[in-house]
Amino acid sequence: MQKVKCMIKEVKLAMVWKIEIGYYKCIKSRTPKVKKGVYTEMKKLQRGISTVVAAALMVGSLAGCGTNPSSNGKDEGSTGSSSETLNVGVLVSTVGIPALYAEDQGWFEEAGLDVNLITFPTGAPVNEAIAAQELDIACSGFASVYSLANAGCVWLADINSTGGMGIYAREDSDIVKAGKNLTDYPEVYGSAEALKGVQILEPLGTSAQFATESYLAKFGLTGDDVEQVHMEYAPAFQAFETGEGDLNSCSPPYSYDMVDAGYVEVCSFEDATDVSMCDGCFARGEVVENRADDVQKFVDVLVRAMDALQDEQLRFDYTIERYASNAQDFTDDQMRREIEDRKYYGKDLLSKQDYVFGECWGAITDFLVKVEKITEDNAPNVISSLDPSFVESATGLTVQRFEK
Repeated sequence: MQKVKCMIKEVKLAMVWKIEIGYYKCIKSRTPKVKKGVYTEMKKLQRGISTVVAAALMVGSLAGCGTNPSSNGKDEGSTGSSSETLNVGVLVSTVGIPALYAEDQGWFEEAGLDVNLITFPTGAPVNEAIAAQELDIACSGFASVYSLANAGCVWLADINSTGGMGIYAREDSDIVKAGKNLTDYPEVYGSAEALKGVQILEPLGTSAQFATESYLAKFGLTGDDVEQVHMEYAPAFQAFETGEGDLNSCSPPYSYDMVDAGYVEVCSFEDATDVSMCDGCFARGEVVENRADDVQKFVDVLVRAMDALQDEQLRFDYTIERYASNAQDFTDDQMRREIEDRKYYGKDLLSKQDYVFGECWGAITDFLVKVEKITEDNAPNVISSLDPSFVESATGLTVQRFEK
């Protein structure tokens, strides 16, 4: 059993997530549009449930995503159009910015949609809201895989690449002193001897743990050979600054903070995993099946926003202001680095010959089965959820779909 030092009980076959009070926020002062259950559920959580076991999202008996349509609903003889509100969960991060920008521009309304955007701190509570049928669509990251694995959800669009993630050590650590020893990965520091027994700060069950365990595997080690301490990115950075931990596995802006503070990137996410990960958009299957036209209009607007945000100055100005309004402090330099590291999948990227829709989910699913976060029975649901037809309709392109 992997050693995991947490402030919460370790639960086998489960991910444990901390829900921060007060993050269920409406963007447009449209509280009446939000189904009451979201707030009811939040109050229940606040009354003493400080963690949510994400395994509930992984078991087949929980039908949170609804039906698993054999098609996207466009050929069922019904328009699937509705005047009903689309409740959409977003993170105030790279993946959520296109939807937020489109809302501010009035593009959803222009398309005839009544979209209610609700912000979340991380992907875990997004999954909870999807499972409770409080959300119809979500723009989220790594955690989306658990909703996809549960069956009945549909991956609609890749939104952005996720560069800028890495694993960091202090300059005087034995890991850095061990040097760069991997011929195929000339920028990676470490050795099996230097890494064995180290303490690593990271939020478990996320892309950070995926990077960590993939990094260890390059030296013949597993999660059993180290101590992984569950911390969200901000407290992990603060703890590392005070001397806690030997490694910190993190994402922007904290990865940028690590570099700015003089720490050494011992391995990038891409070198660790051999995967170029992406964030994206998914929906409950019953929404796709019953409201296909609305879903298509949403994806149309999303692609329009991603194309608009190819303008780097526009993206810079909008994003840094939006982050600041959400108490996320990016310096100008950090914002420019994020723009460089994280590209939106507008028409230009989608039309590239080597683009494969949903490509990252194969390796991620294999990893999560290995660490017992997704069952082998549920794993095939992830790949079967990939449906590029909405992006194809939005762009007029033919898109290659990932096949395992």
